Amino acid sequence: MVKIKMNQNEKVEKTVQELYEDFQLENRVKNLSIMTIRFYDQNLIHFLRFLHEREIEQVSEIEKVYVDKFILWLRKKDLKATTINTYLRATRAFLYFAMREEYLIKFEINLIKADKQQKEPYSEEEIRKLIKKPNLRECGFVEHRNWVLVNYLLETGNRLNTIINLKVEDIDIENSMVVLTTTKNRKAQFNPISEHLVKILVEYLRIYSFVKDDYLFVNELGQQMTRNSMQHAISRYNKKRNVQKTSIHAFRHTFAKHYITSGGDAFKLQRLLGHSTLDVTLNYVNLYSEDLSQGFDKHSILANYSNDVRMKRGLR
Repeated sequence: MVKIKMNQNEKVEKTVQELYEDFQLENRVKNLSIMTIRFYDQNLIHFLRFLHEREIEQVSEIEKVYVDKFILWLRKKDLKATTINTYLRATRAFLYFAMREEYLIKFEINLIKADKQQKEPYSEEEIRKLIKKPNLRECGFVEHRNWVLVNYLLETGNRLNTIINLKVEDIDIENSMVVLTTTKNRKAQFNPISEHLVKILVEYLRIYSFVKDDYLFVNELGQQMTRNSMQHAISRYNKKRNVQKTSIHAFRHTFAKHYITSGGDAFKLQRLLGHSTLDVTLNYVNLYSEDLSQGFDKHSILANYSNDVRMKRGLR
């Protein structure tokens, strides 16, 4: 009987499902955040479904042409370009993993061109409606908590995942600081908070007798809120105040816009928002450049000096 010795460099064939499991295993070993792993779970399913419909089971069957066909398949579903790119980012990470593991020949995967959508912040009128203080003697805990939450969102621009993990001990009342322990880049941040927000938080913590180890924003049972429960809470709160916009992320855009248009520094904004690079922060600066131009004449050196010259001439 002839024995065939397998080449040690030859890779054992893998199914798409097996490689997907290897991919997520590596992500967990690399200690990627739960949110990142969930992102791949939720968004890779579309590419896996596309392959299944074409009866592609082995990783070695995947070619670049299938990525192009996948894009066209998504376009037929009338999805936005930004949504398609979200699915492509997950697909690209998965296929690049397959290439690194030498199950696929290397090829480049590019995102499609997508127009940058205007990030609509809350208007001045909407902000006034949202921050109007409820009668604390008449309202219940939920309404008071939601009011505090909205004030916190507007004053800090923190991400949702950061907020749901905040604890009372993270609020440094004496120094007007908040310690953000759950961030996107997984590095702790020390951000200043305004005296106005400090007073709101002190009152909130006193009324409900919070202790240091409690989560800052809890449900009626005193338990940590989830992403869904916080999103629903904001949605109900906003609509009750006749504000139809209910996006939590829009509070982040509102914070950024106000910071920029009130003369804030882009480098400081980068730190406050927890952006790893300045590029992302500059998107906000570019986005609200029109707002920056309003009233700019009063800051004009030429205008001020010209007026000064005219005034001196008039005095003669």
